[in-house]
This record gives sequence, C-alpha cells and structure tokens, in this order.
Amino acid sequence: MDTQVLAADNGWNPIIVLGPVLFFLLLIVFVWLLPAIVAALIAENKGRNGIGWFFATVFFLGPLGVGFALIAPHGAMDPFVLPTPAPAAKRKPTHGRQRFTCPRCGAENDIPDTDTSYDCWQCDEHRKVKPKTTEATKS
Repeated sequence: MDTQVLAADNGWNPIIVLGPVLFFLLLIVFVWLLPAIVAALIAENKGRNGIGWFFATVFFLGPLGVGFALIAPHGAMDPFVLPTPAPAAKRKPTHGRQRFTCPRCGAENDIPDTDTSYDCWQCDEHRKVKPKTTEATKS
C-alpha cells in the first residue's frame, strides 16, 4: 500500500500555496489599511476630512499617514467651504460725481452730477437718471 498513490493526492498543498498569498494580504491590511483607518480617525478628531486622509494614506502615505495626521493642525479649512472674504470698504464718489447701481448687473457707476444718463461699464446698458440738484442750483 505504500507504493500506491491516491488519485486525489496530486502534490498540491493549500498551506504551501496559499501561505504567501495570505501573508501578503495580511501585510497589506496591517501595513497600509490599518494605518489609513487610524489616520482617518485622528483627522476626524482634529476637524479634518477623514475620508480624504484615509485615501491619501492608502494610496500615497502608507504608514507615514498616521504621523502626518498627528502633526496636522486642528480645524484646518474644509476645501468645500470657502472662507467669506472681508467686505471691501466702499469708497465714496469723488467730488462732483454721483454713484448709481445698475439694476441689471449690480455694478456701481460713478457719473458726473450734471449727466442725465450713463452706460453701465459692466453690462453696457443705457440708463437715464435725474441730475443731482445742489444748493447752488436751487437758489
């Protein structure tokens, strides 16, 4: 019976063949995916985008992603929420001019006090206006 080879035994051992594959899969999980999850959790706790940190760590940073997430500042800007700029201080029209806001486009137009019409500098629409009355013209 020792010389007989069973038909099912063809020399394929699943432990030997699957061992390196399983080792490689476990290496990916513990060296790339686990640090990516940790980096995402750290980033979320700091007010950053956790999903972005997860993918950045998986594809680019690897195990270094945890370190980068730790040194990232708290509450960094979200790229989808732009900061509102400070309102620009409105300048006053110069002496002898008056300001009109175009109702079509909202552009501010400075025209001389004596003009009765203007062409908007932004949308080129023609508008008629009343001339500004001053104290000298009233008397």
